[in-house]
Amino acid sequence: MNPEIDRMRRADSAVARYKAATAGLSLLGLVLPDDLEGHRERFLRAAERGRWDNPRFTYREIDDGTSQPLRRICEETASHDDPWHRLIADEAARYLDRYRACASHDAARITEATSRENGTPDEGLLADALGLLRKGPAEEGQGQGQAAEQGQAPELSADDAAAAIADVLAQERLADWTVRIRLGAAARMSVSTADRSVRIRAGIQLSEDELVRLIVHEIGTHVFRWVNALRGAQILGLQLSGHTATEEGFAVWNEQRAADGNGLDRRFALRVVAVDAALQGSFTDVVRALTPYTSVGTAFDVAVRVKRGLVDTSVPGGFVKDHVYLAGFRMLEKHLNLRPGDHDLLMSSKWPLHRLDLLRDAEIPAQLGEDLRRPDEAFVERARVLVRKRRRGPTRRG
Repeated sequence: MNPEIDRMRRADSAVARYKAATAGLSLLGLVLPDDLEGHRERFLRAAERGRWDNPRFTYREIDDGTSQPLRRICEETASHDDPWHRLIADEAARYLDRYRACASHDAARITEATSRENGTPDEGLLADALGLLRKGPAEEGQGQGQAAEQGQAPELSADDAAAAIADVLAQERLADWTVRIRLGAAARMSVSTADRSVRIRAGIQLSEDELVRLIVHEIGTHVFRWVNALRGAQILGLQLSGHTATEEGFAVWNEQRAADGNGLDRRFALRVVAVDAALQGSFTDVVRALTPYTSVGTAFDVAVRVKRGLVDTSVPGGFVKDHVYLAGFRMLEKHLNLRPGDHDLLMSSKWPLHRLDLLRDAEIPAQLGEDLRRPDEAFVERARVLVRKRRRGPTRRG
């Protein structure tokens, strides 16, 4: 065994305790507003009458004692001389800081904690996003988004998508993963490694290409990276600080290879504009910044993502994360153009790009052998075949 992997494995017990301590501390669950569908309906009705009201969100009560195990992990691991235990201590402290900020529902604290983790959009990224949006039509059409832009009808319901994803999970021998349809989710689709589930927002409508791209994004990248990491030392499965830009940017990079020649999903550009607007203004300021490029309904959905966690959405600030989809994609695009061989290295763990040298030194991909899962052309074609079985009506191509 590689000596570095052996040293990593000595921290497995601490990693297991860290994972157990964070399993019930979902940051996204913490900042999901109650009755999101109700807020959406009220906002759209008011907008039709020419009113733009900042929603005031409420959230479920959190037992303060739930973070106690994570505090103990910080104390236990910080006393070790081993660098891998110290890394766990640092990650536990960072996670606890973000958790406390989100639990406060205070705009300033959430903004500071999430900005420290994910950075903020710079002028170059904002210009990139606006350039992408100006290339497309001003109106996407009742929230159909990328599908409308490319001439595809959104023929797949949330139930259809759930059935297709269940088929993909079964085909990829991921029988311990489940699919759940959830009311009021902020994202159309997301992955939870804590309970091994793929979550779909109730009521969505997707085209074939949209669903295939989401499968590559969520399963082919997020799930596959996690499953690959589980075959090595447990620390490889930790989402180390700074990982989000790599994780999401890599997912976008992978889905672009399955995009049938279509351009970047405009939602990623919308999200950059939304984060920039949220840092400077209110919920309605975010919506107004987006409506030149999309429908009010889509603008509301994107605004929720950057204002989630706040009670008073009239103040500047927000949950600063969504610009990393485009920023991370550009970062990964540049890196993989220079070092295409690092694709397997990235697929072998949940670590961020700036930690790749540690993985390279430990020869991690070689340790995983032929069983490394990849969102390659064969995977994309298998997914597309299963999606087509769930379509209503004849096949159309964008």
